[in-house]
Amino acid sequence: MGSLEFVDIDRLIPHEEVIRGLLESVISELRSTGLLLHPVIVSREHGIVLDGNHRVEALRRMGARRVLAYSVDYMSNEVEVKRWFRTVRREFDLSDFLRRVSRDLEAEVAPVDPERAMDGMALDGRAFASVMDSTGSAYLLRSGSPVSTYQAYRMMAFIDRVLEPYGLFHQREEEAIDGLRRGEWRAVVASRPIRKQDVIGSALEGLRFPPKSSRHVVKGRVLFAMVPLKVLLSEDDSAAEAFLDRLKGLRTVKLPAGSTVDRFYEEEVVVMVHGVELRHLYPPHIRNLLG
Repeated sequence: MGSLEFVDIDRLIPHEEVIRGLLESVISELRSTGLLLHPVIVSREHGIVLDGNHRVEALRRMGARRVLAYSVDYMSNEVEVKRWFRTVRREFDLSDFLRRVSRDLEAEVAPVDPERAMDGMALDGRAFASVMDSTGSAYLLRSGSPVSTYQAYRMMAFIDRVLEPYGLFHQREEEAIDGLRRGEWRAVVASRPIRKQDVIGSALEGLRFPPKSSRHVVKGRVLFAMVPLKVLLSEDDSAAEAFLDRLKGLRTVKLPAGSTVDRFYEEEVVVMVHGVELRHLYPPHIRNLLG
């Protein structure tokens, strides 16, 4: 199980780049509420930020000295690293897409059985993505030589830019494939499977994956710690220690995997229950649940 702890912000290592517009929104929200709502997720051994890269960067720019983290044993079975699939909703010209990828990335486009399209990259060191459209056509996209997972995701960043005019969405694997079968999406682009070793190795080398490369499913992650910014900015460590002691005395409510809180969570989550003065910060359906 993970544990809540304050971590020196200078110890934290991001593993993904941030999106400027989203970063500005996070800074605005932090200033508006005066609170860090949820702890970030951090690898206890390495200090790598697994979930919360935008919040950490926002707090860094605001002068925070520490961040509340849910620290986990990254290699445990309670932490999974998964990927985001790209989906497009608007009219999509697959032939034009394949031509651009082939030309600009000097990639080989290989037809593949649709049943293998989404997972055919695991054992192919040259494959960096696969694509399947609503007609059932599927292709494996392969580099001219073997590429690392980090390099494969840099290529995915180019693909994201190509897909943006078609109405790009990032979806969970199952959600993307189910939507394609139901006719909700024109096409799905799958990225190469990402491993924990890929995240650790790249982060420790100072390499950041593009945004929306990985997503971490962390059993028992804590929500709504609601840390005042003044605690994160303060030079006084005792303020952080006192806040952590107060958190330990709060009631908590466990929600099962598949719950929607402020977003959908695949894993079981733990909601911290604060007093009435902070209840307005919970989504209405969670307020009703907490009583």
